[in-house]
Amino acid sequence: MIMTANSKDQIKKESRLKIPFVVLLLFSSMSLHSQTSNSDFERIKLNSAETEYSGIALSPDQKTIAITAKKSAPVQIVDEQSLKVIHEFNAGSWHGGSKISYSENGKYLLLQQLSYADIIQNKDRLIDFEIIDATTGKQIKRFEKIQDVVISADEKYAVSLDNDIVSFWNLPDGSKDKSLSIPGAANAIAISPNGKMLAVSQIINPDEIKNRFTKNKKGLKAAVKFKQTISIYDVESSSKTKVIDELYDIVYRLSFSPDGELVLVFHTPDIRAQLANNRQTIVSMIDVTNLEPMRKGFTSMSVQQPELKISNDKKLFAINSKGTRFQEIHLYDTETGSLQKRFELGNRLFEKSDGEKLTSDSRPSFTFLPGNRSILIAMGNQLIKWNIEINP
Repeated sequence: MIMTANSKDQIKKESRLKIPFVVLLLFSSMSLHSQTSNSDFERIKLNSAETEYSGIALSPDQKTIAITAKKSAPVQIVDEQSLKVIHEFNAGSWHGGSKISYSENGKYLLLQQLSYADIIQNKDRLIDFEIIDATTGKQIKRFEKIQDVVISADEKYAVSLDNDIVSFWNLPDGSKDKSLSIPGAANAIAISPNGKMLAVSQIINPDEIKNRFTKNKKGLKAAVKFKQTISIYDVESSSKTKVIDELYDIVYRLSFSPDGELVLVFHTPDIRAQLANNRQTIVSMIDVTNLEPMRKGFTSMSVQQPELKISNDKKLFAINSKGTRFQEIHLYDTETGSLQKRFELGNRLFEKSDGEKLTSDSRPSFTFLPGNRSILIAMGNQLIKWNIEINP
């Protein structure tokens, strides 16, 4: 369908309502050049130049780092102090590699398949997931061709989204505990740290937003086609608590902050509603106490779905993006939303005279290291430790 002028105007109006923090971001953007910080880093040699990394995560006790790679390479568990491999697990052997994360207390590792394109427009994302024991590498449960999987903070459940069904699976035996039907469920779910609240991205039910468009039927039609909503469900009763009063773009990731006070929403405009060569994606926030959208967030120009990480002391938020020349990591103050540093990820910046070939990467992964003074970046076939030089 060709978008009309009215429907385009309505999408723009909704976007302006959704990103009122844009003034703050403009101030951040104007100071980008002066905030480049590539002066203090080191290359770390862990594997041969043939290994191409795909995911990296720090354990909750901050003693080990889990690293995944593309093709058939195993999951490697690395000692944080010595940066030496101490375990290798035969898991997550997808050709494109996987993202990896620890469960809240470090008992499990969750691996998410990386396909050729992280963001699939106009239809549900269908990928594989795998949960393994973080100590032994034993496979706990595998999910194939579904939208999303998360592990509850108490590590009792794996929660999956498959079509319109959210299921709770007992861990570690993998048996199903219960399910709830969520008509129109899209790509992302998140469960609150206390296990009582479930956030779900959904396609728009016109009846739930029609009051916003009483005089603009074309605008309503465009919103239904190009936007999504976030619904909050009560886990115990399986009932819908609220539809967040905001229209989002296509949502690909939801996550509660560790304290349960925020929901982070990663979303990107439908490709049919984007401007040419504009791949801007957005991380918005929801205030959990009031179940209302907040007036601050972050943006990214990442080629693929960006990595989103909060420092261990909760003071810094990092996201990868695309600069004028190279991919970058942008570092923000979580309290003020102000940009602190950016780190360029051009291969030539890390070249050495040893003749080793460096491979490029469209979706680098990274993790904060203990002390929150450094970030370890897995990019192509290299590991880069960036000392972020944040003033006390």
